[in-house]
Amino acid sequence: MPVIGFDIGTYAAKAVLLNVRGKGRSLSVSLDGLGLAQMPQGVMSQWEEQPDPARRAMSGAMRSIYKLAKLSRGRFAALSLSGDTMIIKKINMPITSQKELRATLALEAEQYIPYPINEVIIDGHILATDDQHGQMSVLLVAARKEVVNNYIQAVTMTKILKPNVIDVDALALYNAYDFVHPDSRENVILVDLGASLMHVTVILDGQPNAIKEENVGCQRITDDIEDAFGVTPEVAEAIKFGAQPAPNQSETAEIVERVASNWVAALERILDNIRVESPDYQPKRIFLAGGGAFLKGLPEHFSRSLQIKTEVFNPFQAVKVNPKKFDQAYLDYIGPQMAVSFGLAIRKEEVR
Repeated sequence: MPVIGFDIGTYAAKAVLLNVRGKGRSLSVSLDGLGLAQMPQGVMSQWEEQPDPARRAMSGAMRSIYKLAKLSRGRFAALSLSGDTMIIKKINMPITSQKELRATLALEAEQYIPYPINEVIIDGHILATDDQHGQMSVLLVAARKEVVNNYIQAVTMTKILKPNVIDVDALALYNAYDFVHPDSRENVILVDLGASLMHVTVILDGQPNAIKEENVGCQRITDDIEDAFGVTPEVAEAIKFGAQPAPNQSETAEIVERVASNWVAALERILDNIRVESPDYQPKRIFLAGGGAFLKGLPEHFSRSLQIKTEVFNPFQAVKVNPKKFDQAYLDYIGPQMAVSFGLAIRKEEVR
């Protein structure tokens, strides 16, 4: 049975359903369905204080997409977390096997987690081993049980879907990139520009080496346009993406440039930190995903400012598409925004 990948954001929920056959590097993948739904404004930012409305909003969005996009072939849901609800950190620990890792990780990870260890769910992935010193580097992921349980309950409340996978936004994006570029050992950076956050996944020798988040998302541009011109949020959003003329083009360009410069500065800080451990690290390319990837001229701005080739990432370029069912021009347009959902939907094997 296939997994529906649900990317639940602050302002929108996205879903992708794939037909995945085979396993490993022999996957054959075709697009089965996709859909989007608006989320009630402000609900997802109130998880801590008001979990019930957030669960209902998530459940309603998933149920709506499931029915409207006709995703009835899927019965399992894969979702992902981000932000303050989780901790992602690269740590060093004594060498152990991937099978034994989870059992020993809690003892090693306790010093890095600001919550009681019995209140979090911990997992990890071995990045590299140093046999000479008996050490290995591990990507540690810890999520609060309360948040994971909220996501599980939201899926259960649909009365249609069963929860199957809880992942991390940045790692789901990496899964999508790894599918599109299966044999690449390039050093690249994946940047997911969402409404409230910028997720950055640094890839070294084909493996995720570091994951960072910055609290500067595309909504900042919308808010600044709204304040500058006294327009509604809907009009500000249309101006941001060029769907509606701006009252003042040069002022709008300055707003976009200011936020884009913050993104560039954040990437420069991340690169400086990576080079403390890996002085020779130099990414060959930057891939942009998320809603912010639609901003006109943004890849050129990144390329010019960072001197790194930047392009928009579209996971649908690597799957089979029925032209009678899907419009290719629309998939090219919407693809970057669906990248996390795609990376979740590729997780077929968890169903077993």
